[in-house]
Amino acid sequence: MLEVPLLPVAIRNFDESRYLESNPNARTALTSGEAVSALDHYLRFGIDENKHSTIRRETGAVACSVERYLVSESGFCLIIGWLADEGCETPRMKLIGGEFTIDLPRTASFRQARKDVEQHVRDGAYDYGFVAFGQSPSKTLLKQSLLFQVASLAGTFQTKVTPEIVSDKRVLNTLLQIIATCESHSGKQAALNGFLCGASGQALIQLFRSHVASAVSSSYVERFRPRKVSSSFVTVLFGSTEPIKLQPLLFRAAGIDFGEWIYVCNSPEDADEVLRYARLMSDLYDVMITVIVLGDNAGFGAANNVAIDHAASNRIFIINPDVYAVPAYARQMQQVLAEAKLGKTLWGGLLFYDDHNLMHSGMFIDNDSFVRRNSLNRTDDSLLAPSGRLLRVEHFDKGVPFSEREWQKPKAVPAITGAVMGFEKPMFEKLGGFSTRYIYGHYEDADLSLRWSASNGPVCIHPQIRLVHLEGQGSRARGEEYRGASMANRYFFTAEHGDYFDKHLAKTGRGTP
Repeated sequence: MLEVPLLPVAIRNFDESRYLESNPNARTALTSGEAVSALDHYLRFGIDENKHSTIRRETGAVACSVERYLVSESGFCLIIGWLADEGCETPRMKLIGGEFTIDLPRTASFRQARKDVEQHVRDGAYDYGFVAFGQSPSKTLLKQSLLFQVASLAGTFQTKVTPEIVSDKRVLNTLLQIIATCESHSGKQAALNGFLCGASGQALIQLFRSHVASAVSSSYVERFRPRKVSSSFVTVLFGSTEPIKLQPLLFRAAGIDFGEWIYVCNSPEDADEVLRYARLMSDLYDVMITVIVLGDNAGFGAANNVAIDHAASNRIFIINPDVYAVPAYARQMQQVLAEAKLGKTLWGGLLFYDDHNLMHSGMFIDNDSFVRRNSLNRTDDSLLAPSGRLLRVEHFDKGVPFSEREWQKPKAVPAITGAVMGFEKPMFEKLGGFSTRYIYGHYEDADLSLRWSASNGPVCIHPQIRLVHLEGQGSRARGEEYRGASMANRYFFTAEHGDYFDKHLAKTGRGTP
């Protein structure tokens, strides 16, 4: 279980008797047992109802502006602004309420370049912008006007801030968009490294998990032509309904009995069309199709977890919506599906661009180094490491002509793509399924592969699983938040598996055993 460090709250001068006298709701909560003390009620439910303190903006020695102060329904907060400090250390930031103070940890913020501010303050390699993010210990504590205070070597600043109360998803996507588009004079990777690999990265994961829990809690499931099956194919749809019309048709035309095909609709706005197509295809071709509609986009990993939980068989094949049968290799796929069990192995397949050229024959893990640039500001900041690295996942044999003699037996690989995976359901459930620490999509397949080889058994390419992959054509993810999620996931993957890579995969230089 991921433990998210909450923003530290210091309660000062809290008068319990005065709070109870001025708050009838608090007295009622104590009587009913909803709160155990006046302080507990204050932290959980908010403000002294009869206190109307006035906070004025005070002119500080340094120019600063808070442009956005977002607080989500679950108590996550995001502060965006700029500070013309030109200092060498990360400034100290606080949120001050009537009876409490929240000190934002240094790792709860990062600095970014702001060309608009540079034009009005001073040109040069200064990262004036700041982004702060964290989770409050209370859902309601930050939903009030507060005093935002900054102290840096260049001076101090404070101003009143009033929150925009928004959904968890709004805060999530806003931060991901910033991650995707931000720039830094000290180097983007160096600026984001401490932020995403520290407390704020863990809070971001927890925020996504909160979103996932909401998205899957309201799922709708409908089965068409249910029957007993020996295999279950699982496909996650997002932004496109075409695959549900084409995949069952082409696999059946190639003589491949997929048993049950489960489609998870990650874009509920397409639900009516997906359900209509599922009924049509099941009636026309007498096949079993199950549709699961989620309340929102829960991401690739969580959507597959839900589908596998509803699977009518224990033999699972995850198939991307842009993966199709190759008539020339249909016989081999039929043989795989005729096998009794998949054992303890996590199986991948050979994916092709066409009949002759490979797209994928397993994945290897490599790493890229980054170096902090010699910017003018924050040269002594300990949060900005002078250098670092990020793991990267790549495909074996990408674009290489296929050679039959090279694929007469299975081959062990470090990882396989989530575009095609085959396994026994109990072995998948033993690991807890795909990790939901990876936002929306990317790196959860490599993560599952490494966890599988450590706890279950080998990860191998099955030479008889041969399919065409129309790479990148299966979903229609529009928005910088998805690019930001992929970037953040790379930091999360590195933080999770960096030590394993150093011990077991780094020796060859290509991340192979």
